[in-house]
Amino acid sequence: MTATTYVPRTPREYLPSLEKLADAMAETLACADLDAAVPDCPGWTVRDLAAHVTHAHRWARAAIVEGHPNTPEPEPSLTPEGACVGYRTAADALLETLRQTDPETGCWAFGPSPKVAGFWFRRQTLEVAVHLVDALAAQGLEAALDQELARDGVDEVVTMFFPRQVRLNRIQPLRHSLAIVAEGEPYRWVLAGNGRGEAATRPDADAEATVSGPASVLLLLLWGRTTLDNPTLTVDGDADAARAVLGGGITP
Repeated sequence: MTATTYVPRTPREYLPSLEKLADAMAETLACADLDAAVPDCPGWTVRDLAAHVTHAHRWARAAIVEGHPNTPEPEPSLTPEGACVGYRTAADALLETLRQTDPETGCWAFGPSPKVAGFWFRRQTLEVAVHLVDALAAQGLEAALDQELARDGVDEVVTMFFPRQVRLNRIQPLRHSLAIVAEGEPYRWVLAGNGRGEAATRPDADAEATVSGPASVLLLLLWGRTTLDNPTLTVDGDADAARAVLGGGITP
């Protein structure tokens, strides 16, 4: 199968997913044990997670409306009802702003240029998708990630978060390379070097190792929510190189 470059959705195409995910997050928080530990976020409880996703929505809205990233973080709620209401209020305000905003509107954003509101449609949708997995995991439950959205999340890590980590000097360029292949799909991504337009990162570039599997599991792998030992994943090539890439801080 010929490797194909992934093309993300248009910004407004994210809104139905964001609405659905926000509803699911609010429902989860409403009946959650806020003191439960979040398995893949060391040191966090569900209370901390609720405050984080609430702040993420308020932060993104301020970036669009006020043009800055300086929104103060909310105090963690003491009750599930308060956590749900606080999150729902922030999510509704963000959604209303996104519905009313032209995606080409200039604003503050931490992604690559152009700095426009369209960045936040995608980023906030994927933010909730991964953290809904966390919220449910803290309750001993699993989330059914949408495969199309998960592919989009894989692309975001490879093309935005990883190069940003290098650009901000949080990590050094990768010494090893890893290809990511969505099972049953033509999409292939390569994590290599500094991730910024290098020939080594083309979809058809060689890599020391390849990990393939369902897009939903690949997204969780890149965000450290599962490991290469996951039985739905297949690793070909140098497994040590794969582990080096995944353990190299490619996401914040």
